[in-house]
Amino acid sequence: MKLVEKNQLQFKDKTENVPHSYLYHAEIKYETKDGFDYTSAMGNGIVQLIEGISERFKRFKDREPYLEEVLFDPNGEKADVTYKIRNLFQGIKDAI
Repeated sequence: MKLVEKNQLQFKDKTENVPHSYLYHAEIKYETKDGFDYTSAMGNGIVQLIEGISERFKRFKDREPYLEEVLFDPNGEKADVTYKIRNLFQGIKDAI
């Protein structure tokens, strides 16, 4: 990513919604002692994304993890694919 120096501060020439270039980005909400927090999973394909989501769900299994949002091309057109990925993940999770 190209940085442009201006008045001794650096600014990105493109605003990003997420700090990576993967095609899929998922936000997973989980309980904490004082409320809730988020973790994310990402991948360049659905299989890689589902594996990342599954790993986070296992890590936070005692904290009621919830798949909050899934975006395709989060730094581009940003298509919401949450419903499709939730259904796919639920079917896989039930089979495991």
